[in-house]
Amino acid sequence: MSREELYVLSGDTVLVHAGSGGAGSMQLQIAKALGAKVATTVRREEDVDFARSLGADFVIDTSTEDFVARVKEWTDGQGVDVVIDSLGGDVLPRSIEAARPLGTIVIYGFAAGTETTFDVTSVLFTQKRLLGSMASDKEDLEYGLELVAAGHIKPVLDRALPLSEAAEAHRLIADNEITGNLVLLPWS
Repeated sequence: MSREELYVLSGDTVLVHAGSGGAGSMQLQIAKALGAKVATTVRREEDVDFARSLGADFVIDTSTEDFVARVKEWTDGQGVDVVIDSLGGDVLPRSIEAARPLGTIVIYGFAAGTETTFDVTSVLFTQKRLLGSMASDKEDLEYGLELVAAGHIKPVLDRALPLSEAAEAHRLIADNEITGNLVLLPWS
C-alpha cells in the first residue's frame, strides 16, 4: 500500500467513532499502527479502559461528554486531521465539525442512520473532504493481516453465537452490549 493511498499518516490526529465496537476497535488499532494520535468515542464508562488498552490516546464517553468540544480541547481548538465515522446519521454533521479545515471525514457505516442534513458551507468554506467507503480490497486485507501477524492489531472477540441466534446478536449490538467483535457460527 503506497503512502498516497492512505487516509491516515504518521503524526495525524484521528477520531475513531465507536472504539469499543468491532469495526471501531480495529480502526483505532490501524490508525495507531500507522503512527497517528488517536481519540475515540465510546458510549459506556466501562469501555474507556478497553479503548485505552487498544492504544487510544484520548477516550471520550459520549454518554456524558460532547465529542466535538472534547476533540477541540484535545487539539487546541484545531480539530482532528481525520474522522473515521461508522455512525452516520445525526452524528455525521458533528463529525464534520470535529475535523480541522482541510481535514478528511471517512464515512464507512450508518449505525446512527442513513440520512442526515448538514450545512454545506461547513465542508465548502473549510475545504474538508468527505469520503465514503464500504469495503476494502485484497491489498487492504493483506496489509491488515500483516499488521495482525506483527502484533500491531489484536482482533478482540467478545463472543461467538450460533447462526440460529442472529436476532440476539443484533439485539446485543444495538443495545451496545458487545466489546470488540461478535461472530455468528453458521455450522452451530
